[in-house]
Amino acid sequence: MSNKDTLFYRGKKSILFNFSGAEISTDGSLILLEKIEREHKLLKKFSEILPDLRNPKYITYTREEQLKQRVYGYAWI
Repeated sequence: MSNKDTLFYRGKKSILFNFSGAEISTDGSLILLEKIEREHKLLKKFSEILPDLRNPKYITYTREEQLKQRVYGYAWI
């Protein structure tokens, strides 16, 4: 594949696209949403605004991680 088929890079791994139809995936929208989030950081900004009333002693996931899971989960349905 040529460089023009590369959507973005994640570490040393490139995320590619083509329109051959050999491998069809329903996850394309999630990749696009993640790219938009990386560029604009909307969920990060929302997570800073939303109040977090949880007890810090019991927190496993940050508010940003929770928002990403919720938004990407809705987009995947």
